[in-house]
Amino acid sequence: MKKGIIILLILNVSLGQAQFLEFGTGMGLFNYSGDMTRGYKFSTIQFGGTIFNRINFSSHVSLKTALGFGGLKGSDQNPLDPAAAIRFASFDHKIADFSSVMEYDFLNYKGKKSIVSWSPYAYFGLGFLTIFSSSNATKDLSTTKLTIPVGIGFKHLIRRRFMAGFEAGVRRVFFDEIDGISEGDLSQKDFQFGNPNDTDWYSFIGVSLSFIIYKIPCPFPYDPNEWRKN
Repeated sequence: MKKGIIILLILNVSLGQAQFLEFGTGMGLFNYSGDMTRGYKFSTIQFGGTIFNRINFSSHVSLKTALGFGGLKGSDQNPLDPAAAIRFASFDHKIADFSSVMEYDFLNYKGKKSIVSWSPYAYFGLGFLTIFSSSNATKDLSTTKLTIPVGIGFKHLIRRRFMAGFEAGVRRVFFDEIDGISEGDLSQKDFQFGNPNDTDWYSFIGVSLSFIIYKIPCPFPYDPNEWRKN
């Protein structure tokens, strides 16, 4: 998984050399959903922060690579079913959230002649979730897993040098170990405490501010073979 992160970073930097870049930071809320909690619950909100860079390929398409830090937590304090009432488990993770996503802006707001300075957008890509610290009443967990980030957002260009943004999205994960309760209780072999076929997921909602660095074209391109022509 670490090799995948390195490859995505190298690709992001190399592709950005011919375009204009954004570097920014943001803050937001992580939220878990799984066997303990369904949907979005304010009781499981955890604060987080993020740093990112964005490569703008055109007036509509860009690539954003971000690294976020925050937490995920859940509990059976308000049990969903009788099994949850018996289980009464909980967890509290510290996480790193890495993602590289393609963004599509629905409006052309970046051009000098654009009549608007804002646009809604949608994004889709690949990412990694790393759980590096855990307080889990069920089991200890330290892992890195693949995720699929999907979401929508809103961008607003400020004086052509700054970009303010808002985004809301979910991270689809391919394992059921965030809450650590889908393996059952060995002391009650006929009783299944979680659903191993229903994977966990988590969401992120946040705001951001970035600084735009435009490419400065050279009026006299360097030609390494120019001396041979004279």
